[in-house]
Amino acid sequence: MAIFDYDTSVLNPTLKIIIPLIYVGVIYLYWKTTKAYKGSKMQGFLKLLMIMSIFGFLGALARYLGHGTDFGFTKELSLKWFQSIFYLVQAGVFIYAGKKFLGSS
Repeated sequence: MAIFDYDTSVLNPTLKIIIPLIYVGVIYLYWKTTKAYKGSKMQGFLKLLMIMSIFGFLGALARYLGHGTDFGFTKELSLKWFQSIFYLVQAGVFIYAGKKFLGSS
């Protein structure tokens, strides 16, 4: 069993579980920090980063669930499409947050 073989490696299922859990932790930290900076400019940036993390979590969750054919999705309407859309929105929010941050400095 090769460590980087997608079909047989223990890394594949392990990372599919660990990555969404990391996003949950990051979302919690952003949420707590957002409350600490209530009313400041920093709160707006933190909210954008929290939204970005939520879409990252949704993308990681869609990756964990695979194609979704076991519970109603088809190969044509697969959860893989949603995974890509979630990651695309995450990247868009990240770019917007960076633009907003650079524009305010």
